[in-house]
Amino acid sequence: MLSAVGAVLAYYGAVVVIGFGIGAAMPRSWRAGPWGIVAAAMPALLAALGVSALLAQRGWASGRFLGWLPPRASGAALARGMVIGCAMAGVALMVAMAAGGAGIAVSGAPVPAYLRAAGPLLAGLACAALAEELLFRGFPLARLAEPMGKVPASILLAVLFAVAHLRNPDVSALALLNIALASLVLSAAFFTPGGLPLAWGVHWGWNGGLAAGADAPVSGLSFHMPAIEFDTGRTAWVTGGGFGPEGGIAATVAMALALIWLGRWAAAAGKGETA
Repeated sequence: MLSAVGAVLAYYGAVVVIGFGIGAAMPRSWRAGPWGIVAAAMPALLAALGVSALLAQRGWASGRFLGWLPPRASGAALARGMVIGCAMAGVALMVAMAAGGAGIAVSGAPVPAYLRAAGPLLAGLACAALAEELLFRGFPLARLAEPMGKVPASILLAVLFAVAHLRNPDVSALALLNIALASLVLSAAFFTPGGLPLAWGVHWGWNGGLAAGADAPVSGLSFHMPAIEFDTGRTAWVTGGGFGPEGGIAATVAMALALIWLGRWAAAAGKGETA
């Protein structure tokens, strides 16, 4: 147990040091403009990818242990995860509109303006989602699950995932609970045969579905998409208010349903591995 915790702490330490170095070397001008969200995610992403690759190259962890699949299977799992994540976002938005008075308005802005904004946003969200999956699934989850078990390891990392969002704008107790619940959903996805690509796809699909699909805030961060506008409605505890759907019961419903389904899928896959 202690060796697993030590290995994970060493992993985080290496990612922090390397990521800080990459961030310090990156020109500040890269963070300006529409592609700034991609540049902002790069230090953590490149650091986590580099450390994970080193683990695999040195034989300390196989690609499968880290959650990766062969390229073709990874692509299919990523696409499936994106569908699941978008469906979760759709459920949350429907609950927010039906029970909390939220709304999505379409403006007269031209479609090309929306597409020019959506491309960099989705790319940035993809990078940020993969970085977080490498930090809170990937090696840390697989390594801790060996001595602790999959569920306790998932719960521990869910707490850390929520703590990592403590300083986000408009955060609340319910928002942190939903962030932890989202981490459990993603950990369940990781333990399915889809592995890390599926978890990445679910994460990316959820964030992209909210931000690019409805202009809703994601974890308190607003991106102000042209052509569409999200109205948080009158009942913040349902719709999430300024934090976005993740801060309300709407997200709790969507994530609970996803956790039940993905948890059963992961459990069935685990039984197949031990049979």
